[in-house]
Amino acid sequence: LWTGHRLSRVACCLGAKKGQGGKVAPLEACPVVPSATEAPRQETMALVLRVQTREGQARVNVQPTDTLATLASKVQEQFPAVQNFKLSRDPGHKDYLKPANATIAQLKLQHGDRIYAEHAPVEAAAPADAPAASPMKTITGQSLSGAKVVEEVTMEDSPAAKVPPASITVDEVDQELEKEDGREHLKATTRRGFGDQSIDTMAVEPYDERLLKEKDVKLMSFHAHLRKLKSVAGGGKFSELKRHDFGSFGTSGGKAGTTAGWGGSTVSMKALPKPMTLNRQKYRHVDRVEIEDHAVFDRFLDAWRQTGAMRYGYLYGTYERDTNVPLGIKAVVKAIYEPPQECAVDGVNLVDDPNGALVDRVASMCGLKKVGWIFIDLEVMADDATKYVHSRGKDTYFLRGNEAVLAAHMQNQHPSPCKECDEGAFGSKFVTVVVTGNEQNELDYVAYQVSQQGMDIERAVAILEWTSKPDKCRVALSTQDRYVPAIFYQDVSEYGNQTTHTAEPYFPVDYLVVSVNGPTFPQEAKPLFSNAFPIGNRMTQPQGPEQLRAHLNHPDNKAIRPTGQLKCLSDFHLLVYLASHHASILSMDDGREGIPAICKAVAARDSGLLADVLQKPSWMNLVAILGAGGDGG
Repeated sequence: LWTGHRLSRVACCLGAKKGQGGKVAPLEACPVVPSATEAPRQETMALVLRVQTREGQARVNVQPTDTLATLASKVQEQFPAVQNFKLSRDPGHKDYLKPANATIAQLKLQHGDRIYAEHAPVEAAAPADAPAASPMKTITGQSLSGAKVVEEVTMEDSPAAKVPPASITVDEVDQELEKEDGREHLKATTRRGFGDQSIDTMAVEPYDERLLKEKDVKLMSFHAHLRKLKSVAGGGKFSELKRHDFGSFGTSGGKAGTTAGWGGSTVSMKALPKPMTLNRQKYRHVDRVEIEDHAVFDRFLDAWRQTGAMRYGYLYGTYERDTNVPLGIKAVVKAIYEPPQECAVDGVNLVDDPNGALVDRVASMCGLKKVGWIFIDLEVMADDATKYVHSRGKDTYFLRGNEAVLAAHMQNQHPSPCKECDEGAFGSKFVTVVVTGNEQNELDYVAYQVSQQGMDIERAVAILEWTSKPDKCRVALSTQDRYVPAIFYQDVSEYGNQTTHTAEPYFPVDYLVVSVNGPTFPQEAKPLFSNAFPIGNRMTQPQGPEQLRAHLNHPDNKAIRPTGQLKCLSDFHLLVYLASHHASILSMDDGREGIPAICKAVAARDSGLLADVLQKPSWMNLVAILGAGGDGG
C-alpha cells in the first residue's frame, strides 16, 4: 500500500576501524619527545558527533572546548539549506541543548553521540540550468477496456498547493496544547530505592498505554497522536500528514487540474489514485462533548415532545482543554440553532437556510463557532410510553450510512487547521451528537466523529454512497467516466485470524465511525445564555414583534437592574432574531450601539457595558417602535 509519505534522505555513515576490513592502517609519525626544558603540551581528543537533520546525517568534528554555537555553524557548513534549527538530545525534541555559549564538555556530549536538529522542511530548488518543460508530452495510457493508448497532449502542470506552516493559524486550544509537555505520572507506581525517582515513578508520555488505561481512555487525543509520530515510538522520522488523494475525474477520464486534451476514455496510469485499506482510527480530534446548560438540551427535545418528529440542529460553542484526557480537547456547547427543515416521524429533510451565514456571524461576535450538529432519533416503545426503542449499538450500527456520509461532508466543510499537514488542515473537530434510546431503553445521547479516511473518501466526488442497508456503505463502481480504486477493510475471523476483504461494493459503516465521550454536563453550570426567547423555525413557537415585546417587558429588564438586563439580552435566539429582523435599527457593523456591541457585552458578561449600549439611540428607537417597557432598557 502506497501511503504517500515523503521519503527523506538519510545518510548512513559507517566508520571502519583502523587496520580492519582488509586495509592496512597508515603509519603515523611518532611524536617528538619533548626535552626537559620544554613544558609538556596538553592535547585534547577531538570528538565526532552525529547530527540528524531532515536532509540527512552530518558528522561533525569538535573539541570538548568548542561551544554549541560552533557546533551549529559546522552543521550549517555541511547543510547550507538548513538555516534556522534547534539541537536536542531526542528525536521528539523534548530536551533542547542550551545555552549557545555552553561547551561540548559542559553539555556532557560524548564521542559518537547522536543529536537531532529541529527545522522546517527544505524545499528542493530546481537547477538553474534546467531546461524549460515542454508543453507537449507523450503520454502512454490505457483505456478501461485494456487497450494501450499513446497520445501527445498539452500538459498544464499545477504545482502542489503546499501551505507554509507560518501562514497557518491554528485554534486557540491547539496553541495551548502545543506548549504543554503532556507527560504525567502514573498513580500505580512503586519506588525501588534508586533515589528520588526510579523508572516506575518517572512521568510517561501522553500516548503511553499504561496512562490511557489508568485514565480509562480508549482512544488517544490528536495531540498525543502527533507526539507519538514525532517520538522514538513512532520511528523518529515524522513526515507531513497527508490526506488520501482520490483525484477528481471528469467525463474525459483525466485528472482535473493537471492535464488537458485527453481523448476518448483513456486514463493515465500515473494519475490513477492509489487503493485504500480502512483501519479503525486510534485517535480523535475531540475527546469529549460537554453541554454547558441542561436547559439548552431540554429545549431542543421539546420540539420532539410536541410533534413526535425527528429534528436536527447545529451546535455552537467553544473548544477547550479536557483535563480528563492527556492533551485532550472538549467541545463545549453553549447554544443549539435549529435551521429550517422538513420534519417527519421517520426522517428529516435538510433545506437551504437563508440566515446560515448570519447566524455564524452572530455566534462569532459572541466568541463562539459551529462545533457540531445534533439530531433526534427516538421511538417510543409500544408497551411502555416511558421507554424508548434501542436501535443503535455494537450489534447493529452506531451511525447509519447516510448519517455517516452527511457527517463526513460536514466535517470536510469545517476542517481543523494543522501545521503538520501540507494542505494546512487535517481532520476536523466537528462532532455528531445523536439522541436515541440505550440498552436500558432510556433516553440517551451519544457523540461520534467520522475518521480521517471517511473524510477523504467523502471528499472524492461520487465514491462514497449510502444504501438502504443502515449498517453498510457502498463504494461506487468504476465506469467509463470514472476510475474508482480498490478499497479494503480488515476483520478478525471466528478463528482469531486477521482477514482482508474488498469492498465489492459494501463495507461496514463502523469502520468510518470514531466514538467521542459524552455529552456530559458540568457539575456547576454557569451558562452564557438564559434560553428564554422562543426558538426560531418552529411552527409551535413563532417569533415576532409580540414575542419580542413580551420578552423585553420582563420585570427584570429594568435600567435600575443591570444584572436583569444582561440576563434578558443574553439569549442566543434573541440575538439571532434581532440581527435578522431589526438590522436596519441595530446595525451589524456598528461596534458602538449595534448588534456587535450587544454581543460583546453578552460574551464578556459585563452588565455595565450592556447598560451603556442600551442607552444609545439605536436601542431607544427599537424600544419606541415596539412600545416595549424597560425604562429605556
